[in-house]
Amino acid sequence: MAAAERTEGPHCSCVDRHGRVAPPIFRHGRPIGDPTGRITPQGAAQVVERAGGNAELPGFWSGHSLRCGFATAARQASHDLIAIGRHGGWKDGSKVLLGYFEDTDTWEENPLHGTGL
Repeated sequence: MAAAERTEGPHCSCVDRHGRVAPPIFRHGRPIGDPTGRITPQGAAQVVERAGGNAELPGFWSGHSLRCGFATAARQASHDLIAIGRHGGWKDGSKVLLGYFEDTDTWEENPLHGTGL
């Protein structure tokens, strides 16, 4: 951003294939995407899909993977479920939020681990 002499505006902006911060995009004189140049949810999804494919990671990668990754990482860091939900836009007590948590280490996360049983 400093190289583009931008000191304000969106943090996540569109960047072209040459590494330049892209200006707002217009089609037929009408702005498309976000008029401030902010990356759109669709743009973020494309970045995740391409990165997953280019890295040849197993599974299906989408923009939604960012929500799953956030929820799982926050839970692993022992953050409060209400705080995780509020930050991610889920309602307090949302059962849907629980579906976003992925099992990463089934032994360490096992409720019997450390109980002596």
